[in-house]
Amino acid sequence: MKPGTQIIYVPTHAENDKSHQDCETGFVTSIHKNGEAAFCRYWKHRNGHGGMLRTVSCSELTPLDMLVVENTVLQHVVEKALNEIAKEQTE
Repeated sequence: MKPGTQIIYVPTHAENDKSHQDCETGFVTSIHKNGEAAFCRYWKHRNGHGGMLRTVSCSELTPLDMLVVENTVLQHVVEKALNEIAKEQTE
């Protein structure tokens, strides 16, 4: 996993069902220094359409074992979001 990797957060109670209503789609912004978790941003809507992030102020630390790598939007949507995040961090 690396920044820009698209993921689905699957909570334990979803029992590995990626279609469970509590799953969230998003992407990795960085890997935690312990290597066991990633900082992620999640889309406001499950399918990520419109490129609106649910988490706009910061990334959320998520255990890697709760993430499934899967593309859910076109990669350019993720790249645009990453560029906007980088721009905000430099302002």
